[in-house]
Amino acid sequence: MKTMEKAKKEENVENVIEASEITKIYQLYHKPQDRFIEAVGIKKQKETGFCALQDISFEVKKGETVGIVGTNGSGKSTLLKIITGVLKPTHGLVRVQGRIAALLELGAGFNMEYTGMENIYLNGRLMGYTKQEMENRIPQILAFAEIGDFINMPVKTYSSGMFARLAFAVAINVEPDILIVDETLSVGDLFFQNKCFRKFEELKEKKVTILFVSHDISSVRQMCSRVLWIEKGRQAMFAGSRQVCDKYMDMKRMHFNESVSLDSQTGKQTEIAGRQIGGKIKVPRMRYKEGKLTSEDFEVLSCLFRDSSGNDSNRITADTDISTHVFLRFFRDMPLLIVGFVLENAKGLPVYDINNYINQGQTVRGKAGNILEVVYQYKMPRLMKGMYIVSIGIAQGTQENHVMKAWIHGIKEVEIVNPGYNSSYIEIPSDISIRYYKQENVQICEE
Repeated sequence: MKTMEKAKKEENVENVIEASEITKIYQLYHKPQDRFIEAVGIKKQKETGFCALQDISFEVKKGETVGIVGTNGSGKSTLLKIITGVLKPTHGLVRVQGRIAALLELGAGFNMEYTGMENIYLNGRLMGYTKQEMENRIPQILAFAEIGDFINMPVKTYSSGMFARLAFAVAINVEPDILIVDETLSVGDLFFQNKCFRKFEELKEKKVTILFVSHDISSVRQMCSRVLWIEKGRQAMFAGSRQVCDKYMDMKRMHFNESVSLDSQTGKQTEIAGRQIGGKIKVPRMRYKEGKLTSEDFEVLSCLFRDSSGNDSNRITADTDISTHVFLRFFRDMPLLIVGFVLENAKGLPVYDINNYINQGQTVRGKAGNILEVVYQYKMPRLMKGMYIVSIGIAQGTQENHVMKAWIHGIKEVEIVNPGYNSSYIEIPSDISIRYYKQENVQICEE
């Protein structure tokens, strides 16, 4: 029978990164000379401490992609520098197994006077590779970077986009065990970012462990299985990607509300004409977890999908007419409302969203004591078959200037049935025609 200690050791054997109660305190001195006086041991100076990180604990398994999120100044970059060994923690322990390739700051590890080629060899030596090993990787690095003859010019002459291409190409083509990326992708153009994300998928298939720091929450949702949220140096959450991203965005929306004031122009918006319906209807009340961004002024009762025959269904066939129904109960009058929903794929990528302001440029009025039904009628796009998540958002104002009143994540799962080839997320219906020209009648010119 295994002992508890042995079982625990075997349980952690797949962890390539383990951080336990990491704390980093920077000493702040009143005058620069005070630091020198204390360093040479003349006397102890009075200093104050700034705690950049406090009691951060998490682990990353081999082949896992873990995101790190948090507002600016929360300590994300400090944590990455501790993991890579650039900084030492004041307290706590970090254990890392494997070779790390890190993109912490654009150009870190590059000599600005060296050429791009010289910097490739320099970075290889810093990571422990021989010259011959780097020569074997040169073709794939150059193919990924796509900077042409500039590879033989000093990197100080590069644009920020060229710099990003080369830095990223070196980091991901040296076959690291652990890849750490800190907001580097925001520098490159759209084509470069697309290439990087495809490379990420390739590395994930090769069981490369990735730490991904980004403010782009949709990318974090799509790439990461778990997410560490750090706020003001403290660990707010470490859990599944969807759970952490939902709560992080709730916090961002609440802070956004604090900075928004609805001006008088907002009140001039026209409203969608509604009508009072007699008789009784049954509305199945949905259940959703607490802790969401909700309002005491109204309640979101239900969200239904109905097919072309008017039957409630959570299984919708692509390219058919459907309607989505959102029911709200109001406890006080609320004008200028925007009511909408978003459909996301399993990785958290928004596929489409609909609300009354985007589609019609009009707001909705809620009346105390009434149940409001908002009906969206449309044709279901030719989405890739599979399961999708529905979330509801309620705001007051306009699309450009509004206050979020409720945002409820994952209220419903919808299955999309698509009998097509399902080779992309969305299939676009089109009419295709063929035209033939004689070669001498066509002038071919450069773009």
